[in-house]
Amino acid sequence: MGRNIVEKIMKNHYVSGKMKPGQEVAVRIDQTLTQDATGTMAYLQFEAMDVPRVKTEISVSYVDHNTLQEGFENADDHLYLQTVAAKHGIYYSRAGNGICHQVHLERFGIPG
Repeated sequence: MGRNIVEKIMKNHYVSGKMKPGQEVAVRIDQTLTQDATGTMAYLQFEAMDVPRVKTEISVSYVDHNTLQEGFENADDHLYLQTVAAKHGIYYSRAGNGICHQVHLERFGIPG
């Protein structure tokens, strides 16, 4: 019997594990999308792993959730995200470029 689209994508990105329903598998990740509300914590963890550069084909850090600059905190986070992006090979999308989910789909979405 033929495979459905999810099975085909999983097969093409398979790294290890048992490819059976209910079993854990490791897959190769092509792209990552982070946004400013949770990206700061994600990149702090990434830097703690001491990885010099992302290993994905495309990684983008979007600033589109916490754009209100009422205090210094959001501005500090946005500067940190911009710095991390430049240091680790991540695209940085500044505030005003659009909502990450839609922008990422339009610019980087590809089948499989």
